[in-house]
Amino acid sequence: MTREEEIRVASEKFAELVRGEYERIALMKEDTEVKDYSKLDHIVIGILPGDGIGPIIMEQALRVVNELLKNEIASGRIEIRTIEGMTIENRVAKLESLPAEVFEECKKCDVLVKGPFVTPRAGEGLPNLVSANSLLRRGLNLFAAVRPIKIPDKGINWTFFRENIEGEYIWGNKGIEVIVLPNLYGDIVTDVAAEHQGGLGTACSCNIGNKYALFEAIHGTAPYLMSHGRGHYADPSSLIRAMGQMMAHIGYADRNELLEKALEICTVTERKVVLT
Repeated sequence: MTREEEIRVASEKFAELVRGEYERIALMKEDTEVKDYSKLDHIVIGILPGDGIGPIIMEQALRVVNELLKNEIASGRIEIRTIEGMTIENRVAKLESLPAEVFEECKKCDVLVKGPFVTPRAGEGLPNLVSANSLLRRGLNLFAAVRPIKIPDKGINWTFFRENIEGEYIWGNKGIEVIVLPNLYGDIVTDVAAEHQGGLGTACSCNIGNKYALFEAIHGTAPYLMSHGRGHYADPSSLIRAMGQMMAHIGYADRNELLEKALEICTVTERKVVLT
């Protein structure tokens, strides 16, 4: 292939990517309706436990939300629905990062809370699958990432707002790589802020769109802990905080305030358990 032919092929591929982005942007501009949770008689919270330590820490997060929303769950206004099929084993078997039937179940929910997913890396003996996190954010148009960080003894109460569905995370798997956009910087800054708060295990992330929202832990699946039989030592604070942010988003900010106060007491002012 000559140099001119290579340029032509590259130009055509890039044009195809840009054309697809224009189509997506046009659809987003048409979608101006914002879901008002206060007017919903029935709110479905979808649960995606995740891989590795995900199901373990999700169990603790569910204990919290089932207690804080017990009256609403009993009345039928709130439904907590576990979505199956997003384990790395199932995704590898199907060779799909986000199986179609799983995504359809996600779209039947109003909000989602997820644990960490495995994104296979070279040398791990798994197929090369793109990030399921990115596919969920793009598929549900969750354009805003919101990450709260609190360090009470330092008077810090920060909220980071980050663009969520653009940048190198989106085009990297399509051959477009060294492009620098705010998504990456937002990831770096919020991870550093979480370390100051007490580590990635203490922080959550909110992914917000007009019709859907997804709340998650910002850390990974902790393969070291799992391979050494120590998954139950993982800090569940990230997913517990994610549940709190989800409750605030759907109209129960008072429950999130109770949860934040309880977390501060348990992990800072009256902390009695210290793990190495």
